[in-house]
Amino acid sequence: MSWTPPVHALLSPITADDQSSIEQIQLKPLYYAAQKEALARAGDDEDDQFFELALLATGLSVKELDQLKRPDYVSIAQYVHDMSTLPTSHFLEQADEGEQPSADPDEVSLLQPLAVAGRTLTTLTLEMPVLRATKAMKKLKTAKERAEFITAHCTGLMLPDLASLTVPDWTQLQVRIDDFLNKPAAFFRSATSK
Repeated sequence: MSWTPPVHALLSPITADDQSSIEQIQLKPLYYAAQKEALARAGDDEDDQFFELALLATGLSVKELDQLKRPDYVSIAQYVHDMSTLPTSHFLEQADEGEQPSADPDEVSLLQPLAVAGRTLTTLTLEMPVLRATKAMKKLKTAKERAEFITAHCTGLMLPDLASLTVPDWTQLQVRIDDFLNKPAAFFRSATSK
C-alpha cells in the first residue's frame, strides 16, 4: 500500500516569498526527529507547537504561513493533529487501494519507505523485547530515551534510524511495543490479539 499526503486547496491564495501566488499546498508527512525538534523550539504553548508543526507540514516560510486565512490554517492544523496522533494504519486505510494489510500485528507497514543501511524498507518486523533489554531501558533517564531505546531494540533499527520514521509510524510501533511491555503471555496466544 502506498500513501501520499493530501493537497490542500487554499480558500484564499497567498503570496510566496518570491512574489508568486500560492493557491494550493502539497502537505508533507511529519517525521519523528523533525517533530521532536519543532516541539522543543515551540516550548509548552500549544499554539506555538501547532505553528511549528504547520511549518514542517506545509514547507512554507513563517511569512507565508502568517498570510493564511484562519479556515485554511484550521484545516492544516487538523492534518498536523492527525499526523501527530494517529497511527499509520489510519492513513493506509484512507489510501485504500484494495490491498489488505498484514494480519500479523508484528509486521508493521510503514507510511513512507525507510532507507536503512543501503536498503529501503516498507515494513518493519517487531520482536518482543528480552528482559535484559527492559532492564537496560528502565535505567535511562527520560521517557523519550526509554521509548527510543526499546523501539530500536524491538525493530532492529539503530537509534539514528528512528529519526527517519514518520510520526504515524512511530505511533503505530508504540502501540504494539506497549503490548509487549505490559500484556501477559495469554494476550499473545489468543486469536483476538491479532
